[in-house]
Amino acid sequence: MEARYNVYFAGEVMTGHAPETVRENLAKVFNADQQTLDKLFSGKAQLIKQHCDKATALKYKNAMERAGAQPIIKAADTAASASDSTRAMTPAEKIAALAAAPVAERYSPADGDKSPNTDSLQKDAIPATGGIGLAPEGTAVLRAEERAQPVSREVDTSGLAVDTAAQRLSEAASPPPAAPDTSHLAMGQPGETIPNLATAEAPLTPNTDALNLAPAGADFSDCSPPAAENLNPDISSLELAPPGTDVLEDEYRNQEHGAAPATDHITLQD
Repeated sequence: MEARYNVYFAGEVMTGHAPETVRENLAKVFNADQQTLDKLFSGKAQLIKQHCDKATALKYKNAMERAGAQPIIKAADTAASASDSTRAMTPAEKIAALAAAPVAERYSPADGDKSPNTDSLQKDAIPATGGIGLAPEGTAVLRAEERAQPVSREVDTSGLAVDTAAQRLSEAASPPPAAPDTSHLAMGQPGETIPNLATAEAPLTPNTDALNLAPAGADFSDCSPPAAENLNPDISSLELAPPGTDVLEDEYRNQEHGAAPATDHITLQD
């Protein structure tokens, strides 16, 4: 007889994986809700797949390890498995079986589960990705009892009436101002000079009859300013002081300042 195996999960994550990340990964792998995830991470060993062959057990093992979860694989008790063959699958077993089942069997009803959404899934539209796949776009993922039900309300409108006169609900806006009268205005012709406004001041008309232009190359040196006078000051009474001589009087020398403040109580931090 071929050996059979049971697959368990006790909430243990693989080295280098954060529990929160593994929880999110398993939610995606198994399409599990928060209640099922709480049960899987309760710290107690939860049966994921019962009495499966070696290939199926390895498929579960690989899928869970890719998600960062540490599976527990144990040899199945043949006698106990035979006695439990009629037991209904737990939610954790169902979602695990859904993830690891072949494409052709992934969404077929199992253990008498006649969920309304299983008939609408397109089996051949789900790609085989190591036993894990996504349902087609638009697939109903909630059962009928899990969907929000529309609430029908009866509103009493017997006290309401429609105004037949179409009365305004707000005051009418003020009419816009009348357009200005432009009948006395006309457009000038293109290029026409628009005359300036009349002014009482007489325009300046200087007499330029006595002015003319000098020929090209004319010498305008006579118009240049006179040269600066060469100054020769008498410095015979001045001499240089010997090096080191005090050239400032006492009143202009630097005065003594107060003592520097004490800084021995101040330290620098790293």
